[in-house]
Amino acid sequence: MRYCMRKFCIVIGMLWLCVVGCGDSYESSIPSVTFNFSCSLAQSPYYVIKTPGQFLKVEKNVNGLPVGYAGLIIGQSVFSEGNDYVAYDAACPVEASRSVSVELKEDGLGTAECPKCHTQYNLSSGGFPTGEGTEYLRHYKVSVSGTTLQVRN
Repeated sequence: MRYCMRKFCIVIGMLWLCVVGCGDSYESSIPSVTFNFSCSLAQSPYYVIKTPGQFLKVEKNVNGLPVGYAGLIIGQSVFSEGNDYVAYDAACPVEASRSVSVELKEDGLGTAECPKCHTQYNLSSGGFPTGEGTEYLRHYKVSVSGTTLQVRN
């Protein structure tokens, strides 16, 4: 009986640790900002991101208001089948500053690089970092209705 009670307590303790340890406690070094961005995928320059592997950096919405913390990077992964859009904040997580934003490389693969720390981010793989950085780029929610793409936080 005593052995069963001890085993039961160990199992309950392990389950509790799993529940507590599996919480979504990730906190990005990039501050959360509220914004709303929308564009027509049929108009320039946004039509280029209809092609998988193509990304575009945007700093302001149509009203001239800043979007994201240091701008947005929108596009599609090279693995996309044509309608899976992603959006990231352009701020480098290593620098965590509005004045330092990653720059897109024209490689057709979805690569961005921080001009200061030189960390590269694979936009086609969730903003995965290589180099000095270990934190992914901050993600934003994307929705598409017809030819209108919308990003918000």
